[in-house]
Amino acid sequence: EVCAEYAKTFYLGTLLMTPERRRAVWAIYVWCRRTDELVDGPNASYITPKALDRWEKRLTDLFEGRPYDMYDAALSDTVTKYPVDIQPFKDMIEGMRLDLRKSRYKNFDELYLYCYYVAGT
Repeated sequence: EVCAEYAKTFYLGTLLMTPERRRAVWAIYVWCRRTDELVDGPNASYITPKALDRWEKRLTDLFEGRPYDMYDAALSDTVTKYPVDIQPFKDMIEGMRLDLRKSRYKNFDELYLYCYYVAGT
């Protein structure tokens, strides 16, 4: 439902996948969307570096089979079935940390790294 609502073209493309892979990709998308919403969503003004530390701990917990909610459970199931590395997820959280403390970049290399963190992961 989240993918169908917020990522219409992406959602349509995933319909070409097998049902099992589709659910796995949706779980990853939803985690990424929720992570991005922390710093870009309606509650962004309340997000602190400590909140992102808690989000990263939550990520570690779900990778270790301890999900907090049904969305975490979907990703936890995905990472047990597929060889998914935690590092890109941690890197995305690092991009959210950059969003909290920086809005301009001195050069292309800095901007490129930021783009990797928030979109390339």
